[in-house]
Amino acid sequence: MANVEVVMIKTEEIDFDPENPRFYRLNKSQSEDAVIEEMLDDEGAQDLMLSIGQKGYFPGEPLLVIKEQSGRYTVIEGNRRLAAVKLLNGQVLPPTRRKTSIATIITEAIEKPPFELPCLVYKTRKEILRYLGYRHITGIKEWDSLSKAKYLAQLRDEFYNGVEQQKQLKALAKDIGSKPGYVGQLLTGLAIYLRAEDSKFFGLNLEPKDIEFTYITTALGYKKIHEWLGLQGSTDIEIAGLVEENLKFAYAWMFIKDQQGQTILGETRKLDELAAVVASDDARTVLMETGNLAEAYLYTEGPQASLENALDSAIKNVKVVWSMILKISPLTTSHQALAEKLFEDVKSIRNVIRDKLED
Repeated sequence: MANVEVVMIKTEEIDFDPENPRFYRLNKSQSEDAVIEEMLDDEGAQDLMLSIGQKGYFPGEPLLVIKEQSGRYTVIEGNRRLAAVKLLNGQVLPPTRRKTSIATIITEAIEKPPFELPCLVYKTRKEILRYLGYRHITGIKEWDSLSKAKYLAQLRDEFYNGVEQQKQLKALAKDIGSKPGYVGQLLTGLAIYLRAEDSKFFGLNLEPKDIEFTYITTALGYKKIHEWLGLQGSTDIEIAGLVEENLKFAYAWMFIKDQQGQTILGETRKLDELAAVVASDDARTVLMETGNLAEAYLYTEGPQASLENALDSAIKNVKVVWSMILKISPLTTSHQALAEKLFEDVKSIRNVIRDKLED
């Protein structure tokens, strides 16, 4: 970055950065109130307030800002520190649900909060962008994956607009000290996220905060999933062949929660099961009808093999029941009722199979 000197700037003249990648979940409607809430919820601004209130502001790490045509400043690096100071000195108000805890921090503060902060002033955002990559993607203050993807998109548009895609990925990977495949997967995930966001998440009952971006990027690593979505690969940034109907199903399975707060997918480690399911017509139909991934997964080998696997699994469970009966005492009438229900169900299954074989 260019050589600049540290200058003291009044905090009332410094604004938060509406283009900061960490604020992207605010869904393009950033306001000062929304930024403060985001900082308090996810960025540890409250902990920083405690530290500043007890030990004072550490001036050794200046804010990185740009001067706007209006004469005001926008902080590109240091939004969390600015939020903490503005909350302490009363220039911004906390959200209602945080008023009590913030008031306590302010009351118990030993050091007076500053009303001006050390800053390095740059002419353009472009002068700071590359530094942010090393600091927040490979550095000590790592961003979440969606913030990383948004930052990479900014970096691409600012420095590599018009450059052939593979060269873009290599250059971006070099900028952040990573690999082209990782960069491409993040940018592809972002393109998919934006498509869903622009479609208002396909009418599903979802908000940006409900989306776990790492689920999207991890899913792209499964060949069966990205092919089902109509993509050429995990780094198909243009997503020209994206099948939106399938993406809608993917979002529903990964992010819609039931009354117990559970999704159909559950955890990312089950993405291998989802990959097998979407590649099978029978299994996919079962998942759409039942919303049960475990049941749908039984159908991935075809209906005949799936039935055989289910029967085999039932036999193993019956063996477990036998083992438990020998160890548990006393048995109850409830146990007897369940055993009789099991007997009737098994007998019905046997009769249906026998009748079909005789037809």
